[in-house]
Amino acid sequence: MSTAFVVGATGAVGSELVKLLADSTKFSKVVLLARRSVDAATGDKFIQKTVDFEKLEENSEDVRNLDVAFCALGTTRGKSGPDGFYKVDHDYVMNAAKLAKENGVKQFVLVSSGGADETSRFLYMKTKGEVEKEIGELNFEKFVIMRPGLIETKRQEFRLGEVVGCVLLKPLKLFSNRFSSSATEIAQAMINATQTDDTGKHIWDNVKIVEEAKHYSA
Repeated sequence: MSTAFVVGATGAVGSELVKLLADSTKFSKVVLLARRSVDAATGDKFIQKTVDFEKLEENSEDVRNLDVAFCALGTTRGKSGPDGFYKVDHDYVMNAAKLAKENGVKQFVLVSSGGADETSRFLYMKTKGEVEKEIGELNFEKFVIMRPGLIETKRQEFRLGEVVGCVLLKPLKLFSNRFSSSATEIAQAMINATQTDDTGKHIWDNVKIVEEAKHYSA
């Protein structure tokens, strides 16, 4: 069985990931690094640590020599402003990646976004692309990037764009997996990605996420 740590466990994808890890026989120990308690973390396999993402290096002992790092950290420009968005989606994500690398974690699984591009003029896509590039330069034994389309989920905060998008794209999902995936599908794909023997960098687009999520194995 594997061991892991999770950052972003209170978000849409991260909370679903925690639920799936609770039922998974693939993982015997899961450390949750979060700013508040994670209610979905039930069972002896979970260890919860309250952290300051500005000082994540203080949690080195908590993650040393774990097998996998799952990162589902993220916010929005609308919620946090441009500076706050960049701090979370770039700085905090990179702090987690560096923590993992410096403490012997072999696999890093990142929730990014479809359209991520470091050369983009748009802050969201540019930031996602920069993070993918910078984590790639850390040379994990295995680095898997999830690039979902629109994420189907029920969030605590209201996001008009996601609501409208889900309504418009729902009929299209009957014919194509290109456009959207549920938070649960992304979380399942993240777990499945850690169970293969391949190494190096891999990008899973929305189609692959949805297809891989069908192969559930506890």
